[in-house]
Amino acid sequence: KATLAELLTLAIFLLLQGQDLAKGYLAAKTTLKAYFPSLPHLSRFYRVLQKAQGLLAHLAMRLSGGQGLLQVVDLKPIPLAHGHRIHGLSLPEAAMGVGPLGAFAGYVLMPVMNERGLFFRWAILPGNARETWGRDLLDGLPAVLGDRGFRWVQGVKTPPYRVRGGRVVETGWRGWMGRVRNWIETRFSVMVRSLGLHRIEARSYWGLVARVNLILLVHNLIRSRVLLRMAGVEL
Repeated sequence: KATLAELLTLAIFLLLQGQDLAKGYLAAKTTLKAYFPSLPHLSRFYRVLQKAQGLLAHLAMRLSGGQGLLQVVDLKPIPLAHGHRIHGLSLPEAAMGVGPLGAFAGYVLMPVMNERGLFFRWAILPGNARETWGRDLLDGLPAVLGDRGFRWVQGVKTPPYRVRGGRVVETGWRGWMGRVRNWIETRFSVMVRSLGLHRIEARSYWGLVARVNLILLVHNLIRSRVLLRMAGVEL
């Protein structure tokens, strides 16, 4: 019988390789049988991940090292359905939102990253969530940078913005803030493209939470260079 450690190791390995979790797991039952001789059915694998969602979040936060001197916050869509499938989605608190590819049904992830490029706080919100919904998530954090959508959230520094009539509202934004935010936000893009945040498939809310926490854990594993240290690579 496969242990929890073995199943989590396999899940992390599949994400590191950029594989679809379901297809990669089914293939691993054959190709990696020498290393994982007693893998359970795919549905059992998913249930184990779901039950371990709290552990995945804990490990991700431990790797992050917590808040830094500077943080960046953003919103990223988690689309679970597009087109005619939108109306068939019935997960708790899922809602219709608009992302880069148009309308979707699902959720949005509001992650907070420190200046080391590591996620240390996050929230999964309905797909129609606005930036102001993250006030509690950002409470007490020093030096938070965000895009203009966060201009109504106290404590978040944003670029200047225009109001009706064309008047520009200055916010104290500095050029270096934009460069830092852009660098950190490329890490968000890596999470979306390489680790599959945009192609999650989930049949339950807690299954979704487990997948998101797994993605954040793998991202922090990569950015923290823990894997390199484990391999004996000099940093």
